[in-house]
Amino acid sequence: MVTGLRTSTAAGAMLVGVDTSTCSRLALQWAAGAARLLDVPLHVVEAWQYPSDTVVRIGRVELPEPARADAMLNEHLTKLVAETIGEPEGLDVTVEVVRGPTSGALLNLAAGHASMMVVGSRGVGGFRGLLIGSVSRQLCEHAPCPVTVVRHLPRDGRVRLDTIAVGVDGSTHAARALATAADIAERTGARIVAVHAAAPGAIPDPSVQPLATSGRSLPDLLEDWCAPLHVRGLEEHESVVAEGDARTALLDVAEERGADLVVVGSRGLGPVSKLVLGSVASSLIQHSHIPVTVVPRMSEH
Repeated sequence: MVTGLRTSTAAGAMLVGVDTSTCSRLALQWAAGAARLLDVPLHVVEAWQYPSDTVVRIGRVELPEPARADAMLNEHLTKLVAETIGEPEGLDVTVEVVRGPTSGALLNLAAGHASMMVVGSRGVGGFRGLLIGSVSRQLCEHAPCPVTVVRHLPRDGRVRLDTIAVGVDGSTHAARALATAADIAERTGARIVAVHAAAPGAIPDPSVQPLATSGRSLPDLLEDWCAPLHVRGLEEHESVVAEGDARTALLDVAEERGADLVVVGSRGLGPVSKLVLGSVASSLIQHSHIPVTVVPRMSEH
């Protein structure tokens, strides 16, 4: 059932930030479907603050008292959740209205509790803002858990986690991304497609990838990086070395394999495959039609 205000996030919950935008509703739909598949609670949050740039041309604008604003927004949020995801059978859903900037509110709620945060790629801005480049970027850089950015849903609206594409390059950040993908696969039975993007004819730089000093090929190195999947019993995975820029090659492979989710680390190595938030992760969350999960450097994996 959908409940009202609460003061803390359930441990392991999926935390989704919403506003009134279409992208926000898509994020809520995806989060609800993913929470069901992962069997975790769903915590829906809307943050608000009084606008600082209101221009009053005629007369006087009366803003509600904080407690009244909380109550009004909580009623609106509960209605929005019901309209967007319907009757949440078998899903523990709670809603919460918090005061303050969206990114700060979500980060505070997520600390030590959320297993994942979900946001839309673009929001309404102003009074309730979830803008790519602001809130989404701040969450991807500072969140204590993976952050999933949703731009689109499948045409049939059904949320699936059957195939997960993950970018790997031998870095600790990519290892965290792989571990996150493995966590999801263990819960859902998803197949993992591990992708390493490299320019045609490129060889790993021994200064940043010591394994390359043995003279092994990129496919061999990729298998080394995927060894944790074997340890966890996830034998049904595919390893792909894709030629091209990681910003496009990873997405191309994900689309070819029909991936339902793309997972990347917030940063990576260079120069062979750069998984840096300002380039690969940033590009993916702005252009991917597939939901993208960014695993920040603070994620514990």
